[in-house]
Amino acid sequence: MNDGGKNDPLPVKSQEQAEHLVRSLVGSLAEEYDLKVDGKTVHKEFRDCFGKEGESADDGRFDLTYAVRAALPEPEHGKAIRAMRKRLEAQGYKISGYREDKTKDPWALMDAKGGKDNLFVSVESYMPPNQLVFSVNTPCFLPPGVKQQQVSAPAPNATPIAPVLPAKAPASAHRFADNPFG
Repeated sequence: MNDGGKNDPLPVKSQEQAEHLVRSLVGSLAEEYDLKVDGKTVHKEFRDCFGKEGESADDGRFDLTYAVRAALPEPEHGKAIRAMRKRLEAQGYKISGYREDKTKDPWALMDAKGGKDNLFVSVESYMPPNQLVFSVNTPCFLPPGVKQQQVSAPAPNATPIAPVLPAKAPASAHRFADNPFG
């Protein structure tokens, strides 16, 4: 029976490996424009991850939301994001959103997804206007040494019963209600 991909093998990483992965990505993007991220502005959150329909498992799977800021004069934001865009595209990322429009807030913005680890990354102007904020979301990872729990697929042509679902992650991957970065 086809389960719609619910039980496809998850990538395996520890929380430390996941954090190293996102820090490395942000570091490489910042280096593309000779920026230094401000370690005092790091916001990270490991969460239990859920399937597209709210499915959950008790095998320790998690995802990571990570954000950090870097100082950069506002007139340089567009040029910096263009350089970062080129780097991400060269690494196999697909750009899903991009703008340089001073009538919008944020005026400089880039969203991308992909790379070998299927990360979602966003870089955007941040208020005060002399900063960029980098946000990265990971896919769901399974901790090393843990057997992946199988999630049951609904029976074909069955009328679904409305289960009580756990809270899902925010609809927009780069906007977080409790994130001080945007």
